[in-house]
Amino acid sequence: MAENAKKVPFSVNRDDSRSLLDQVTDGLREAIVCGHYAPGDVLPSSNELVPVLGVSRIVTQNALARLTAEGWISSRPGVRSVVRDRGERQWRGHVAFVFLDADVSPFQTLFYEALRVSLNRAGYLVTRAGVEATGPRGACDFSLLDAALSRSVDLVVALFDFPSVFGHFAKRGIPFAAVGPLDARPDGAVGFTRFDYRAAIPDFFAACSAAGVTKVIDYRWKGASRHSVETALKSTSGIDVRKVILKAAFSHGLGLGVEAAGYECIRRMVASRRLDRDALHFFGDDYLARGAFLALAHAGLRVPEDIRVATWANTGLGPYFPLDISRMEMDPAAAGGVVAEAALEFLSTGKYPEVSVIGPKWHDGETMGPQGRASARPQLARPAGPAGLADHRPSRQSQMSHSSTRPTRQTRPSRQSSLIPIHQEKLP
Repeated sequence: MAENAKKVPFSVNRDDSRSLLDQVTDGLREAIVCGHYAPGDVLPSSNELVPVLGVSRIVTQNALARLTAEGWISSRPGVRSVVRDRGERQWRGHVAFVFLDADVSPFQTLFYEALRVSLNRAGYLVTRAGVEATGPRGACDFSLLDAALSRSVDLVVALFDFPSVFGHFAKRGIPFAAVGPLDARPDGAVGFTRFDYRAAIPDFFAACSAAGVTKVIDYRWKGASRHSVETALKSTSGIDVRKVILKAAFSHGLGLGVEAAGYECIRRMVASRRLDRDALHFFGDDYLARGAFLALAHAGLRVPEDIRVATWANTGLGPYFPLDISRMEMDPAAAGGVVAEAALEFLSTGKYPEVSVIGPKWHDGETMGPQGRASARPQLARPAGPAGLADHRPSRQSQMSHSSTRPTRQTRPSRQSSLIPIHQEKLP
C-alpha cells in the first residue's frame, strides 16, 4: 500500500447479510465520516484494497465509484482517490460506548450523555452499543456490538466489569478502557477507571458516630449489592450491621418496582412489629427509600423523630423527598466527565491516566436525627386543625391505653417487644 495512504480500518464479514460491495462502500464511507480519512487524505487504490479486504477488484472499483458519485471522494482515471471537503463537520475520530443490556439505567443514560457531550465538543463522534448476556459463565451475544464496531473505532469505553466482553475486544485488537468496580486493569485494556463505592464510608461512619448510631439495617434489592454498606462498616467501624435483601418486580419499570419493594418491606415490618426503631435504616437505592418513606407515613411514623433513615442516591435522578435525606451520592454526569477527560488524554497522547477513581460523596442531610439514642429524640408538635382550631385527636399515650378498642395498626409497637433478627429474612 502506498506510504501516503492510511491503513484500512475495517474488514468484511462473509456472514453479513449485506453484499460485499455494500460492506466495502459502507466501511469506506464510515471511515471518512468518523475522521479516519480526513479531507485531502488519499484512499488506498482499488488494487491495494483487494488483498487487504479479501474481495475482487471489481468490488473495490465499484465501491470507489459509488463514493465518487455520492461526493465523498474525487477520483479520475490514473489519479488516486482523494477525500473531498464537503463543508460538513469532520470528526477527529470515533469513540464507542459499550454497556450490558441488563445494566441499562438512568445512571447510565446521564453518564453517557456527559461523556458524549464532552467528546463531541473535542471533535469525536460517540456511538453506543449494548451487549446481551445469553447464558452462564459470561456467554454473550456480540452481534449488535460487532455491527457497531464495523466502522473505524479509536477507543471503546466499556461501562461494566465483564471479562468475556473484554476478551472479545482484545481478540479483535480494539483499544478499550474499562469503567467499573475494578481492582486492576483488565487484560488487553489501555487503562481503566475504577468506581470506588466505598469512598464515602469514612464520612458516613463519622456521621453515624455523631448521631449515636450503633446499629444499621442495610436494605438492598437483589442484584444491587454494589451499594451495600454491610461489609465496609463491619470491617472498619464495629457497628452492628444487619441486612435485608428484597426482591423487586420490574414488570412496570425499574423505579416503580424498586419503590414498591421498599414500601411492602417496611409496611410488613411495621404491621408485624418487627421494625427496629433504634437502628439507622440504610437503603441501597433511593427508590427503595422513597417506598419506605411512604410506608412510614401511612403508619404515622416520622423521619427522623421516630425512625432514622439514610440512602444511596444518584445526583439528578432520585425521587422527591419531603426532607433533605442523609445520603451517599454518586454524580453520573460528573463521572462521565471524568471518563471523557481520561479518554481524551488517551486519544491525544496514547496513554490512559494511571490513577482515575470515581466514588460517591457523603451528604449529612437531616434524616439521621440528633445526637444520642432514638428515645432522646424530640417530638414534633402537632399542627393546628382546620380554621385555627386545636387538634383534638387523642394523644399517643391515650391511644396506647385504649389499644384494646382500637385497631392494632394505629398503635405504636413497644420498644421492649422482641425483634426477629432482620438479617435472617429474605422478604419478597
